Amino acid sequence: MIEAVGVRKSFGALTVLDDVSLSVAESTVTCVIGPSGSGKSTLLRCVNRLERIDAGRIVVDGELVGHEWRGDRLYERSRRDVARQRTRTGMVFQNFRLFPHMTVLDNVTEAPRALLGLKRAAAEERARDLLARVGLAGKETSRPHQLSGGEQQRAAIARALAMEPRAMLFDEPTSALDPELTRDVLTVIRELADGGMTMIVVTHEMRFAREIADQVVFMDNGRIVETGPPQEVFDAPRNDRTVRFLTSN
Repeated sequence: MIEAVGVRKSFGALTVLDDVSLSVAESTVTCVIGPSGSGKSTLLRCVNRLERIDAGRIVVDGELVGHEWRGDRLYERSRRDVARQRTRTGMVFQNFRLFPHMTVLDNVTEAPRALLGLKRAAAEERARDLLARVGLAGKETSRPHQLSGGEQQRAAIARALAMEPRAMLFDEPTSALDPELTRDVLTVIRELADGGMTMIVVTHEMRFAREIADQVVFMDNGRIVETGPPQEVFDAPRNDRTVRFLTSN
């Protein structure tokens, strides 16, 4: 479903992604762990074309992200085409990013109406179903400031799912939440995994990663240091850097 090959990304003199290659099979969950500044979030942003890569390629659902071949030449896709591609990968950020002036229902219906052309009634029906799915039935007319942090994050998940993406990207979705609210959000993500959603989850929740992941990726200094099933990475890591990181967490 998602493949990155030889991806490089720099910000000025700082190399953030250094020859990163990763494959994520359909209906599997990949958890990306590692210290702050290791490139985890940047990798997600590149998959969703929120950042342009400097080298390599990323393919989502069989389609090259950000570029297209015309004959034997590679061309950059139009902004409209990139926006279309982006609808295939729902993105959930650390800080929710809900529109503060909109109700919860409007937050969830805005993108499907604007980008998918859904009529209001159809978009609202889909939104109400998704809000019920994430435990927010009855909160449709609330505004973000009236919700707890966990509720806001669950609304953000519903908003991403409203686009019917082929895959979901989670960028440390519980980092701003206290333990009780973290549990509620992780429950929603676990239910998505049980339903077969393809996901990449950047997380600092090691127990959660062990439970939910089909593969765990450990990153450090912009490189993938180790990857494998959770029982291998957590219980029998091969790389000394992985051992040091897990010992400190």
